[in-house]
Amino acid sequence: MTKNEFLSALRQRLTGFSKEDADRSVDYYAEMIEDRIEDGMTEEEAVEAMGSPEDAVAQILRETPLPKLVKTKLKPARKLKTWEIVLLALGSPLWIVLLAAAFVVLLAVYIVLWSVVLVVYATGLTLGVCGIAGLAAFVPIFIAANIGAGLVTLGIGLAGTGLAILLFFGSNQTFKAMLWLSKKILLGIKLCIVGKEKKQ
Repeated sequence: MTKNEFLSALRQRLTGFSKEDADRSVDYYAEMIEDRIEDGMTEEEAVEAMGSPEDAVAQILRETPLPKLVKTKLKPARKLKTWEIVLLALGSPLWIVLLAAAFVVLLAVYIVLWSVVLVVYATGLTLGVCGIAGLAAFVPIFIAANIGAGLVTLGIGLAGTGLAILLFFGSNQTFKAMLWLSKKILLGIKLCIVGKEKKQ
């Protein structure tokens, strides 16, 4: 793929962005390709090092703040006519409530997902505290009570400590999975705002 083909394909996929943002992104990638060519790469190698136009769009979306995308998308391409403003005003009790309800439901789902991570961490911490307390109480119970009660306390302490260690690693994996999912959700929202990119 040549530089011009890459930049043309990139521009086609940036149709949901404002003209200024699209121009800025295309200029940035053109400059990146030129820099690589000046460093001794061929034009094809420089373009290949940039990845596909889809990768470039995904990178641009990740770096573009969500409020900026929303502002660009909501800005009308033309001035609204009087009858359109009247319809928007008359329909506002319905569409504002529906929009708010959808936002609250999505926010609640997102909070519940992060609550799972918090519960896993809290469970691990609780088991760790119980395990340490069981191990600390083993000797006094063993001496004061009987061998059976001491061994049960030791077993509970070891089990709690072991489960806490396992949950610690599970908590970290759950946290990483939620971070990955959060990034994917945000990227999906941005893609919905700018629209599906056009294929060549």
